[in-house]
Amino acid sequence: MDIEKLTKHQIVLLTLLVSFVTSIATGIVTVALINQVPPQVRQTINQIVEHTVEQVAQAPAAVVSSATGGTITKQTTVVVKDDDQVALSIAQAQKGIVRIVSTNDPQTLLARGIIIDKQGTVLSDRGVLEPMGTLQFEAYLPDGKLVPAVMRVPQGTSTIAVLDLSIASSSAASIVPIALADSGKLALGSSVIRIGGSGGDTVGVGVIAKIPSAMSDAHRDLIESTVTSSTPGSVIITLFGDAVGLTTGDSSSLGSDFYTVAKVPPTKNQ
Repeated sequence: MDIEKLTKHQIVLLTLLVSFVTSIATGIVTVALINQVPPQVRQTINQIVEHTVEQVAQAPAAVVSSATGGTITKQTTVVVKDDDQVALSIAQAQKGIVRIVSTNDPQTLLARGIIIDKQGTVLSDRGVLEPMGTLQFEAYLPDGKLVPAVMRVPQGTSTIAVLDLSIASSSAASIVPIALADSGKLALGSSVIRIGGSGGDTVGVGVIAKIPSAMSDAHRDLIESTVTSSTPGSVIITLFGDAVGLTTGDSSSLGSDFYTVAKVPPTKNQ
């Protein structure tokens, strides 16, 4: 076939055929390469895609008036790097973490706790607080203020303690409750961030190594991660800042890489 003798119509058809074959070949090669990369790389790609979709859903729309008097809504897609998202999530979570101390020794940290609502409900480690023989504690808020913290009478076999803070209106504005992750949607290999430490906050990054559904009934409220902590009340959060679990006496008995799943507690009158 002499290409120089092709008509314009034939050249257009040939161009379309070449483009079609090239796109199919590119797709096959791309899928093959992605399947060959290490799991950590695929996980990072998925996290960027997930966060891009989340930004599209949550980003405020810019409304522009058109010349005809109508409006045009413009969505902006923001791609956030994995490292940037980790730093953002840590900074956000720190606004909802308190340090629980004894009323007799406010300089010694007993356990961390996470604030889960604007009323000042806190989840912490029952295994450390209950042996103190009192329900009266104090807690350092994220802004450094020391406030009373009363532990509810422990119920059942849960290893998570529930406390109620006495928060003044001036401090309430600086508190950002931490949302609880849906344990039913957690997946093996999902990234988690640990915030703990015996003094100032220390952090670590890992992935979920074992989920409750894969464990026996005796450990159905425990989750295993590749990031460890031995500090009571240390919290692990998702890449987007939702609380997954806490270090408790029960979880620590199995190892420093286990955490008790954080759940919404019963109301006070239950």
